[in-house]
Amino acid sequence: MSVATEKRTYTVDQFWQLCHQTDKRLELVKGALRELAPANFEHGLVAGKLQVLVGQFVMSQRLGYVVAAETGFVLSEQPATVRAPDMAYVSRERVGESYLERFADFSPDLVAEVVSPSDTFSSVAEKVEDWLKAGVRLVWVIDPATQTVRVYRTGQPTQVLREQDTLSGEDVLPGFACKVSELFAR
Repeated sequence: MSVATEKRTYTVDQFWQLCHQTDKRLELVKGALRELAPANFEHGLVAGKLQVLVGQFVMSQRLGYVVAAETGFVLSEQPATVRAPDMAYVSRERVGESYLERFADFSPDLVAEVVSPSDTFSSVAEKVEDWLKAGVRLVWVIDPATQTVRVYRTGQPTQVLREQDTLSGEDVLPGFACKVSELFAR
């Protein structure tokens, strides 16, 4: 869950500096700081499983990079927005020759967000909208409470996958597939 902090408006560069002066987990949304609460164990378990499954596939196919939570992506300079997904895949082509010592100045190809018990519907919907507007091709919203995955693509209806269904990388990660139930197995 994000918690609103102060009312000041930040640029991406100011936010970068601030992130190195605090130990808080923050995102920047339309120039405003949002503090992120630590995730619960189940959230971390699901995000970790997904990262391992997608990461192994991406490495075996030499497709690009999988990054963990807290990796910042600049989605917009005006208004300044820097988001950090729970997991993201970026193709080699998107990374190109980018300067990688700061926030990524490109959008991932695939983003996964794991819903926390404290997340609101509107906060998750806002993240999905931000990712899609920034050019993310595929967004997975994984909800441990309902053991479902919502699949979002620009201009297409939302797909809801249940435990018996298969989560596919579609044309973003061709050949990747896992049972939704694998994400929630203990």
